Amino acid sequence: MQLGIRPICTAMIGAGMVLAQVAAPSQPEEKAPLYRVTVISQTTKAVNYGHRTEPTKIDFRGTVLLPDAHGSAVIESRRGSVTVDAKFDHVQDPQRYGPQYLTYVLWAITPDGKAQNLGELVLNGSDKGKLHVATDLQSFALIVTAEPYYSVTHPSGVVVMENRIRPDTAGKIEEMEAKYDLLPVKPYTYRMNESNGSSTATGKKMSMDRYEATLALYEAQNAVQIARSEDAAKYAPDTMQKAEQLYQEAQTYYSQKADPKTIVSTAREAAQTAEDARLVAIKHNPGRPEQASATQGER
Repeated sequence: MQLGIRPICTAMIGAGMVLAQVAAPSQPEEKAPLYRVTVISQTTKAVNYGHRTEPTKIDFRGTVLLPDAHGSAVIESRRGSVTVDAKFDHVQDPQRYGPQYLTYVLWAITPDGKAQNLGELVLNGSDKGKLHVATDLQSFALIVTAEPYYSVTHPSGVVVMENRIRPDTAGKIEEMEAKYDLLPVKPYTYRMNESNGSSTATGKKMSMDRYEATLALYEAQNAVQIARSEDAAKYAPDTMQKAEQLYQEAQTYYSQKADPKTIVSTAREAAQTAEDARLVAIKHNPGRPEQASATQGER
């Protein structure tokens, strides 16, 4: 089944411009998408950064899903937090895993399997990306996953990169097996409105700012649709209503060609609010067969 929006990220990049399939995101479909969770487990190496006095480095290596991808990070323990300054290369369009995947997210995974969303990896108009983030965790592994929107609270099964210890990593490092629960590959499916049909590339060029605004708006639409599929309108009506209002505001800004920063800010708030509503619905929906596993994975 295909995503109930038109894919935007099949792109060709040229000198600071993006050539992409672009269509203004539509209102969430009346027929909500389906969203199902099946918990599985994988392992990766975690490192204790809590007692370091000097910055240290790690590498990222692509998994079988994205074998050419690689990266590195400088990790520094500061008072009360650990900073991660990461760079990535040869990271391909996330829609290669399905049109529902619009972005990448960097995660910290603790040795007992808890996941913390560290931030969205937005490619810089090519196959490169970077981000500088901080976490209050001390021991963790780092992974990168493809996601339907930036504010997800649990990693999908589309793990494209994992951290690797470098031979020249300074100091003593405590290595642990970090087990993390994942959603299986391609867990998001949608009922597509027949009137939408399939889109074709328009060949329109846009600035990077405009591209990021478009991407943020599609991510917000994904978040709203997925929250609807969890009956968030029933179990978290006020939060869901706010999410939809924010999404509509972002759409209006987009159609009026407002400042891209305003569009991105509003769309990201809509996605975050929709995710909040989804989590409330998961915890309070007694008829949801996957409730136990999803709640366990998102604690």
